[in-house]
Amino acid sequence: MNKTDEAGRGVFLIVSGYLIWGFLPIYWKLLAAIPSLEVLMHRVLWSFVLCILYFLFQKRNPIHLIRTIFSSHHKVLLVASSVILGINWLSYVYTINSGHLLQASMGYFIAPLITVFLGLIFFKERMNRLQVAALIISGAGVLFTTIQAEEVPYLSLVIAFSFSSYTMCKKKISLDGISSLFADSLILLPAALIYLVYQGSEGRSSLTQAGSAALLIGAGFATLIPLSLYISGAIRIPAKSVGFLQFITPVMAFFLGVFIYGEPLVTSDIITFACILAGAGLYVKSLFPGRHAEVIKKST
Repeated sequence: MNKTDEAGRGVFLIVSGYLIWGFLPIYWKLLAAIPSLEVLMHRVLWSFVLCILYFLFQKRNPIHLIRTIFSSHHKVLLVASSVILGINWLSYVYTINSGHLLQASMGYFIAPLITVFLGLIFFKERMNRLQVAALIISGAGVLFTTIQAEEVPYLSLVIAFSFSSYTMCKKKISLDGISSLFADSLILLPAALIYLVYQGSEGRSSLTQAGSAALLIGAGFATLIPLSLYISGAIRIPAKSVGFLQFITPVMAFFLGVFIYGEPLVTSDIITFACILAGAGLYVKSLFPGRHAEVIKKST
């Protein structure tokens, strides 16, 4: 397969992953009657189970992989990334099922910009002028929402900062996506098992309901399948293209919130999203800098 065909396959795979992520709010809405914390715990459990099955299918020893992961990486960092991922999953499902899909969309529009900002602070990475402008304009949009609503859009910010912080952790942990998900779900597994066993002993487990049981088990597939597509695509195309395509998911969430679930979109929301979309547009443009793009370094 030549480079053009390989890149085309990569785009197809990564777009497929982003499209599935974009449609997932519909799936999580089906679980709206179940507490978001319980959904999270099932997602952890079944993601772990599917990772085990995946590695066995690949003829990889999960026990050996566990030993390698914990002997080769900083344990505190592994735990931190797992906890942050749990916060991101929980806040995302809660935001969707509490009728705030637009805030979820806003969070993932902001997340790449926060990632660039955190990279500047913690890794002394460089920001060009477009990225600085993108961050300022998007920040102005969030500030405008806060002033208009007299309330901080905390759901959007929790999603954005948790996703960005998780990305920062993964910069320090050199694991492929499936192995990373395996490590995260393994670390969170004890808490998930304790919670689910307790729920069962109290007679409150949603697994006793046939329809809910299938959807909760399916949460593992909803996690693993788009992730595997994303990874398979990301290794075939340039990182800049990955950054450009990542906005597919929040755009889909935005349209689902407005046109499918009828969430109100008032004038202040339009102004806020206009600022955030402008920032996202500048961010995308910054991924393809001109020959004379000027770079701003963090002062030391």
